[in-house]
Amino acid sequence: MLTNTHRRSSGAAALGVALLLMTGLTGCFPAETAETATSSPTASDITGLPEGVQQATDVPTDVPNDPDVRGDVELTTCEEAEGGWRASGTASNSGTSTKDYTITVFFTTEGGTVIGAGDTELSVAAGESSEWSVTGELTPAPTTNCVLRGVG
Repeated sequence: MLTNTHRRSSGAAALGVALLLMTGLTGCFPAETAETATSSPTASDITGLPEGVQQATDVPTDVPNDPDVRGDVELTTCEEAEGGWRASGTASNSGTSTKDYTITVFFTTEGGTVIGAGDTELSVAAGESSEWSVTGELTPAPTTNCVLRGVG
């Protein structure tokens, strides 16, 4: 049979072990160091974008995207163009009637930030192929990607 003295001792011992463990864990974390800033952060530091590159502010949110016709469109070129960046490719209609396509491209940084967007519309006769091109006015990032955002 335990007496009240033993119960208090057990509680005090458990508390002591807990404090000892907590004290020992403080050595596992790096000590805080005081650093002083030598300059103000630039816009590229804050946004993560290279200097001069801006995140797009007018990005379409309601983009036509039909899986049945998306396979008809191929993006083959992603390159710098006058005043921005250009994506181009081919739309091939293997159907039996003319198809209308709306092709939307997002231009992004290597990290996926949208820095531009554009779209084009074209009609392709049955059994034919047609070249398409979308140009976005933007300041390109060191690595600019073309993303086929939607085909409808």
